[in-house]
Amino acid sequence: MNKAADKFLEAVKKYKTIVIYIPGSPDPDAIASAYAIKYILRQLGIDSDIIAEKRLSLTQNQAFIDRLKIPVFFGREVNLNKYEAYIVPDFQNNRIDSIGDSIPCAVHIDHHGRSEKAGKADFSLVRNDVGSTSTLVALIIKNLNFDIPENKMVLISTALIFGLQTDTDQYKNISALDIEALSFLSAFADRAILEEINSIPPSLQTLQLYNQARENETIYKDWAFYGLGYVDARHRDSIAITADMIMKNSTSKVIAVFAVIENYSKKEKYLDVSLRSNSGDVDLNRIIKRITPNGGGRKYKGAYQVKLNYLQNAPDKEMLWKVVEDATIETLRKSRDNYYMTEIEKVYAGIRDKISSLFKKARV
Repeated sequence: MNKAADKFLEAVKKYKTIVIYIPGSPDPDAIASAYAIKYILRQLGIDSDIIAEKRLSLTQNQAFIDRLKIPVFFGREVNLNKYEAYIVPDFQNNRIDSIGDSIPCAVHIDHHGRSEKAGKADFSLVRNDVGSTSTLVALIIKNLNFDIPENKMVLISTALIFGLQTDTDQYKNISALDIEALSFLSAFADRAILEEINSIPPSLQTLQLYNQARENETIYKDWAFYGLGYVDARHRDSIAITADMIMKNSTSKVIAVFAVIENYSKKEKYLDVSLRSNSGDVDLNRIIKRITPNGGGRKYKGAYQVKLNYLQNAPDKEMLWKVVEDATIETLRKSRDNYYMTEIEKVYAGIRDKISSLFKKARV
C-alpha cells in the first residue's frame, strides 16, 4: 500500500478544489471513507466538500454522522464551477451523470469488482480482496505518516472502523488487509462512541418491513424471495437491513428482498433488489452483473435497481406490483438455474480436459 499512498498524493495534488461524491445510498463505509479522504485533502491544503446523491434513510446512519460531526451535503447538485476534480469512494462506477466529463476524476477507490462502465481516473484503487473501502483508506493514511492531531485521529479512526464493521457484516467476512487496518485504527478509535452507535435498534419501519417480508416468502429450490410491495424512498435502506436480518435466520443459500421504491418529490419509481448469500459456492456479484451491469456487490451480498419511471402513472398500483413481483421472481429463478448450469459446465470442461491430457500422455 506504500505505492498506493504515493499515487494517491500524486493524483490529488494536481487540484486545489475537489468534490468527494457518494453515488447511490450513502452507507457508513462510503461516508467514513469520504470523511477520512476529506481530512487528508485538508492536510494537503486542498479544499473539498462531501456530497451524497441521496439522503439518509436509517436512524443508525444519521446517528453515526451526528455523533462524529461528519460534514455531508445530501441531495445537493454539484456546482461544477466550484471544483476542479472529483473523487468517488465505495462505488463500482466512477462515472457520474451530473458531472459527466466537465471535470476529471482524481481518485476512484472501491472494494467491489470493477464496473465495465467505469471511466478514467488519475488514480484508481479498486480491490475486491478487502471487505471495505474504509480498509483501503485506512491503509493509505497509515502509509502517509501524516502528523494528525490525536482528537482528529480519534474521530477518523472511529468512523473508519464503523465503516469496516458494517461492510464486513460485523467482521464475519474479513481479510488479512482488513485485520491490518483494524490493528492500525484500534489504537485511536473511541470504543464508547462505537458502542453507542451499535446500540441503536432498527427503526420501526425496518421491523415492519421485516415482518412483512417473512409473510410474503417464495421458496425456489435453495433460494428464497421476499417481496415488500411499495416502499417510500425515505426508508429504502431498510430493504438491505431486512435482507441482512432474514439471512441470519435463513437456511436458504441465497435470499433476495425486493420492493418498488417511490420518491414522490422527484417523481421517481424504481425496483430495488438486495441479495444475500451464506454459501461459498455462490458469487452474487457475478449473478447480478448478468442481470444488469448497473448492479453488483461482493460475493456474499449485492444489489441492483431497475428504473420504472415510465410506469409512474400506472392507474392500478396493485396490478403493477403483481407484474413487477412476478417478473422479478422469474428473473431470479432463471439467474439461479443459469448460474449453477454454468458452474456445472465448467466442472465438466475441467474433467474433459484432464481426461484428454491423460490420453495424450498415454499415447506418448
